[in-house]
Amino acid sequence: MKKLNQLAATLILLSCVGCTNVQRGNNGGDHLEPVRGIYEIYDFQFEYDLKVRKVLFDGLSDSPEVRFQVMPSFTPENVLDIEFDRVKNKYYLIYHICEKIIWYSDEDLENVKVSKFKAEIDKKSVDLIKSLFGTAISQVKFPPTIKEGEMISVGLDGENYFFTINEYGYGIKSGTVWSPNKGSKMDKLITIGNQLIELAMSKKEIVTIDETTCKEIKKLISEIK
Repeated sequence: MKKLNQLAATLILLSCVGCTNVQRGNNGGDHLEPVRGIYEIYDFQFEYDLKVRKVLFDGLSDSPEVRFQVMPSFTPENVLDIEFDRVKNKYYLIYHICEKIIWYSDEDLENVKVSKFKAEIDKKSVDLIKSLFGTAISQVKFPPTIKEGEMISVGLDGENYFFTINEYGYGIKSGTVWSPNKGSKMDKLITIGNQLIELAMSKKEIVTIDETTCKEIKKLISEIK
């Protein structure tokens, strides 16, 4: 019975996320959307988020310079942070990925192992990434209102992406997007996030964003503005 309830909750969660985002995509919205707070989500979503924070975020700062979080439908949750070590005066890429999906691990949550990667990154690269994420987050918009009686398609597969920056004088700001169309601005933004993950996993002591990627980022910043 518990498995059936969990499956039902999963379908509700995916339907809620999938249907609204497919509808948004059909309206041509190529931007991040607001991240919903605890008063705007179902209880089971809130409980799931707490588990993700406990397991996936273990050892991470509460106020990273940058965060790129990936919440897939059927593969393990993962997150990449850029953190500043004030003692060493250095920036680090830190990547965590669960070895199995937290959503299906209620009974053995403490046994969900997390693979962790860490690499130093230069400040110039960090500033550029913060500029990109900050620009995208500054364009956060609510989706169009769904009118009563409108038909919307439901998507049950995909990934939810969260982008976060720690803005001086303001604090944490975030935006999210659900599996955007290929070649869109948000798709390009996700590609940059995935490239950062590759850098964090490269096993190099110090990493930097290459010149080609720098040009792509600067171009994307101009497109998003």
